[in-house]
Amino acid sequence: MIIGVFYSAYLFIYCGVSCIGQILFGYAAGWPSPVMPKLLDPDEFPRAPTPMQTNWIVSIIFIGCLIGTVISGPLSNTVGRKPCLIVGGSTASLSFLALALIKHPYSLMAFRLICGVGCSMVFGVNLVYIGEIASTEIRGMLLGSTGLFNSLGFLVVYSVGNYVPYDVINYIGMILGIVFVTGILFAPETPIYYIIRGRNEEAKATLLALGRKDDAEKVSELRLEIESNQKVKAWNTLLKVKCNRKALVITSLLHIFQQASGIGAMLAYTTMIFEISGSSITPYIATIIVGAVNLAAGFITPLFVERFGRKILLLMSTFLTGLTLLILAIYIYHYNTGNPAVLNIRWVPLPVYILYCISYSFGFGVLPATLVGEMFQLNVRSAGSAVALCISWLAAFICLSTFGYIISGSGVHVAFAIFSASCGLAFLFTIFFVPETKGKSLIEVQEMLDK
Repeated sequence: MIIGVFYSAYLFIYCGVSCIGQILFGYAAGWPSPVMPKLLDPDEFPRAPTPMQTNWIVSIIFIGCLIGTVISGPLSNTVGRKPCLIVGGSTASLSFLALALIKHPYSLMAFRLICGVGCSMVFGVNLVYIGEIASTEIRGMLLGSTGLFNSLGFLVVYSVGNYVPYDVINYIGMILGIVFVTGILFAPETPIYYIIRGRNEEAKATLLALGRKDDAEKVSELRLEIESNQKVKAWNTLLKVKCNRKALVITSLLHIFQQASGIGAMLAYTTMIFEISGSSITPYIATIIVGAVNLAAGFITPLFVERFGRKILLLMSTFLTGLTLLILAIYIYHYNTGNPAVLNIRWVPLPVYILYCISYSFGFGVLPATLVGEMFQLNVRSAGSAVALCISWLAAFICLSTFGYIISGSGVHVAFAIFSASCGLAFLFTIFFVPETKGKSLIEVQEMLDK
């Protein structure tokens, strides 16, 4: 028993190390918020990027995320989960170093793209890594905690980035990458990868080292199960079986609506939005508060998800995010047109922004990924998840890149109105097309989708 507990401690240590990679991802995604004001500082950037170039610097990371996701899937099955994490973390770390040293606008675009490739490799493979080293009893808890570490990454860059020079922001990102890679070097490869490669003895040794003695005795059974799944043509089954095809459409559209709610823009442009809105709270302080609320919401969200149905939470989330965005759009419009009534309520943006973050977190933020795990057949779940994630990255890029053009041409209130309308469409889509999966078996969910 003592040995089992001792080795289980190693399991939590390895998961903790891998979650540093999730902090790195959140740090990279939140990087634009404190950096954008610095791009206009001639002392830090003698050659300031144009608004169009700034727009690409902010959004191009998600094209990198799309590329990294496509690469990491087959690569992790070929060379292993651990080497992928090392390559991804090293790539992200080096890109932060390059961002600090080379300050030409086109260089910033290129290195943000590369940073996206590295961070998405870490983001995607980390979920596989944690899922494969954790025992069934604690797997859900450990995977659920990854979102908290993403939010922690945002909070770190919001808190530190507004008060240190541009170079230091990037050096911190580089150090996060180095710490992550160093930790992963001492972590084991996953037992599932060893079984896939026919290295059963190494799989047993790893399972024992992780305190999973019962699973170590079932390696042969796991091998047969994996071989059976490998014989299934996942992409064929995904597209030809009605329930899987319907699940793919529903989850893909939910991921599109998720990004169309404006979450990427709200987190990347946080400081700038508070400046534009004339908030009575200092923009830098307001940004830190938003980061802290996001982190706190990550602790609360699992309680909501397990207590209420998926559909009712999605309906509440889409309605409230749409409402808060509409309130912000109306407020900013009247502020920009000089309505004197607004001058007495300049405190409004921060609480409304906070409500947006909370309402996004308990529904939009987690349920599209949750439904991927609950709607697909087991043998196509990996393929369905990959498609949904790629669509999410592409939608994030489109929403974030167009946000810059909209605020330049029409104003930020127009962008918020569009995001609000998207939430309204998501609300209607949820009513008519999203099934309730809470408390239902996979077979019951599949039967609903077959109708």
